[in-house]
Amino acid sequence: MKKWLIFGGGVLTGIVLTIVFAFVLSKHNTNNNGITWFDKPGEVINGDAFKVIQVIGKDAALVMGKSDDTFNLGIDMYMGAVYLITNDEGKYYYDDEIIKVTDGKIVRQVGVYKYKTNSNSVKTVPIIVIMDN
Repeated sequence: MKKWLIFGGGVLTGIVLTIVFAFVLSKHNTNNNGITWFDKPGEVINGDAFKVIQVIGKDAALVMGKSDDTFNLGIDMYMGAVYLITNDEGKYYYDDEIIKVTDGKIVRQVGVYKYKTNSNSVKTVPIIVIMDN
C-alpha cells in the first residue's frame, strides 16, 4: 500500500509541475502566429483613414494608410504604409472597407506582425489600434 501512495504522489507531483511549467512558458511567449504585442501602447500613427487590403481574422485586417502626397491634392489614394489593424469590439472587417478615425480618437502602435507574402518574402508591419485620445 505504501508503494502505491508513493507512486500516486509522484504522478500527481509530475502533473502539477507540468501544468505550472506550461503556464510559465505561455506567459513568457510573446510571439504568437507572427504577432508580438508591446507591454504598453507605442507611438502615435498619423492618419485619419485606412483602407482594408486583406482580412486576417474576425477582428484583424491588413490596411493601407493614405499616401501623404495626395493630402494636398484633395483626393484619397491609399498607397501609404501597410499596418495590421485590430479591435476588441468584435467588429468584422471586409475587403476595400475604409476605416475612418473619428474626432477624439488616435491611432497607436501596439505591436508588430510578421508574415510571409505570396512571393515568399517576409514582411513585418506595425499592429495598430484606434483608441481614445
